[in-house]
Amino acid sequence: MKWYALPGPVGFIDSVMRQIRDGISVVVAAPISAQLNLEDAFVERLRHENWSPERTTIDSPEDPLKWLTDRLYLEPEQWVGWSVERLCSQLRAGQLIVIEGVTESNWDAWRTFLRDFEVASRQRASDERPVLLVFVRGVPQKRLQVAGAALATNIWSGVFGELDTLTYIDQRLRRNRKRVRHHKLIVRQIAALALWDLDLADYLMDQPERDVFDIQGILKAARSALGRDEGPVASNWESGSLDHFDGVEMWHPFSLLDGGDHEKELQRRVWTAQAAELLPLIEVRRRELVRSLERHISCPFWIDSKRQVRSLDELEIGSLAYVSQTRGIRGELRDRAEWLARCRNTLAHLGLLSDGDALDSRLYQ
Repeated sequence: MKWYALPGPVGFIDSVMRQIRDGISVVVAAPISAQLNLEDAFVERLRHENWSPERTTIDSPEDPLKWLTDRLYLEPEQWVGWSVERLCSQLRAGQLIVIEGVTESNWDAWRTFLRDFEVASRQRASDERPVLLVFVRGVPQKRLQVAGAALATNIWSGVFGELDTLTYIDQRLRRNRKRVRHHKLIVRQIAALALWDLDLADYLMDQPERDVFDIQGILKAARSALGRDEGPVASNWESGSLDHFDGVEMWHPFSLLDGGDHEKELQRRVWTAQAAELLPLIEVRRRELVRSLERHISCPFWIDSKRQVRSLDELEIGSLAYVSQTRGIRGELRDRAEWLARCRNTLAHLGLLSDGDALDSRLYQ
């Protein structure tokens, strides 16, 4: 599945397309580590909507006005007096120019150029304006404030949510592997580690399932494999280490590694995934176990002379395990009750299940 077909990215790209159709030039600002093919996704969508974008990448520190004039093969009669307004007047109605390669090093010059271009483009009706789509990477959000009636800045932040990541991982695993009984647990656990970083998700999906339970080990291996182990990165959005995920500001897992994760945030994220998937399964297995134990334990009876049990359905898995012990149950039924009770007790106390317990076939019968 293509990441830009997910609901979050689709919504973001849709908003940019609407602005372009309204004759508004757009700055798309993203972290330096955003998807490598981010720009491709927009260009593909533009072509699908019958635009003819002229795509160009900055390859020199030249003044934006002179650089863009050269790239568009415009030939001013003389450079003296050549301005953004004159450049804009030479562009065709509806002409769309996609500019890539704006970074923190050249953003100040391009910000000035874009402000001048916005003023110049407003001299024409919205359906007759030339339009720029400018991709900016690695510039702090506080420096990105540039906008006007004919210019908008769209910040690539909070674009992905849990549903996007879960859907992406689920579809990719279904396509590349035979579906296993614990498929949903693996999907949740990878999503909990990767969050918005689909390159990390791709790496994790390609590893043996049991390796994903070694949180520190698998993330260190992933960082090395993805070429991001040059050292700690800055703790900010523009570096890709911080973003909003379903409205909550969260640290990238590699940033937590760098900081030592003293608050055990990575473990908490994986616990959330395990609890969401496995606690309901434990309850399903408890109900099945009750049906089997009813053949061996008659009701009503008393627990410790304090509580009368009229039906085994009244008992949580911990109490059911206790009853199986005190009522002399032996063999597989008692073992299963005690094991399910241990699993639930671990999760109830915010602990993680090992790969052996979490992938045990008894949970997925």
